[in-house]
This record gives sequence, C-alpha cells and structure tokens, in this order.
Amino acid sequence: MRLDWRQVVPAVLVGCLLGLWTGAALEHRRPPKPSTERMLSRFSRDLALDPGQRDSLKAVLESYGPKFDALHEDAETRFSALRDSMHAEIAQLLKPEQAERFQKMQARWDSRHKKSRLPPP
Repeated sequence: MRLDWRQVVPAVLVGCLLGLWTGAALEHRRPPKPSTERMLSRFSRDLALDPGQRDSLKAVLESYGPKFDALHEDAETRFSALRDSMHAEIAQLLKPEQAERFQKMQARWDSRHKKSRLPPP
C-alpha cells in the first residue's frame, strides 16, 4: 500500500493544530474548588479516621470554608484593581490606534477569563 503524502501531510498538520488548540484551551481552566465532602472522604480514607474524628474534622472544614472564600474574593478584587491600574497606565503610553487595539486585546482576555472560570461545585 502506497501513501499519498499530499493527503497525509495536511491531515497531520490539522491534527497537530487541533491538539495545540485543545491544550491551550484546557490550560486556562482552573481546578474545581475542593468540596468539604470530597476533602472529608480523602482524609477519612488516608488517615483512617474513626467516626468521632470524622465528625470533628467536618466541623473544622465547614468553619474554615467561608474564611477561604472571603480571602479568595478579596485577593481577586485586589488583583483586578491592580490589573486595571496597570492597563490604564499602559493606555496612556499608546497612540490612539494602538489604544484601540489594546482595548480589543483586553476584551479578548476578559472573554477568555470568563469562559475559563468554572462554575462553583
């Protein structure tokens, strides 16, 4: 059987491009937030907790959940403010046509960021 390289080469190139595109798309996904039940199950299995320890650990995990959520929200708010400040400073350095392109770049970044955010579990 003889291969027709005019068909093989484009097929390989398309496969490579699809692989790169898929890898790039998946790279921007954040891992899901650990759930209390999943963490509790893992600790119970790995540490061989007895029922009393399991109940106490569940209470500890549930008490810290809101604190971690608040910390994450604060960090995200501060990061956004810092990023917006940097973008404003960059925009001042640009010529009008560059500033317009920069705004479009920002819109693409924001769109990708919103798509990559996973819904809460």
